[in-house]
Amino acid sequence: MTLYTRLANRVTEDEPRRLLRMLAAAEEGHIGRLTDLVTSLGEEGAGALGKVGFVAGLRQEAGKQLDEQLRDLGLSESSTVSELVRFAVRMETKAGGHYERLAVEAVDVRIRDFFAVLVEEEAGHAKQLENLREMLEASAPPS
Repeated sequence: MTLYTRLANRVTEDEPRRLLRMLAAAEEGHIGRLTDLVTSLGEEGAGALGKVGFVAGLRQEAGKQLDEQLRDLGLSESSTVSELVRFAVRMETKAGGHYERLAVEAVDVRIRDFFAVLVEEEAGHAKQLENLREMLEASAPPS
């Protein structure tokens, strides 16, 4: 969510900006849906929540964590939008794999189904980001 918001603020074209804001909102929606699900599941929900690393990833920590991840890969705020979108694709793919493992481990069918939906959503986000990266690179002036 933090990365998509930052990227949306950097791009000048309307369509990429709209897509990035939509992805940021989708990620925010994951937080809300996960919170609702966990609240309804009591102890098992709290255990699943801990495995996702949800508490550590709340908004105030998200920017710091993002900066650390970018720095570890040699990226920063000054990296090109295309480089950052490539990073986002990798992160969506990684998240999908993480949710897939959590779905397999889940005992409660509601948790399993929730994570299965997130796997599909993350794959869709990765595809949208790949399309965005291609669009941005096609519209970039030749170097």
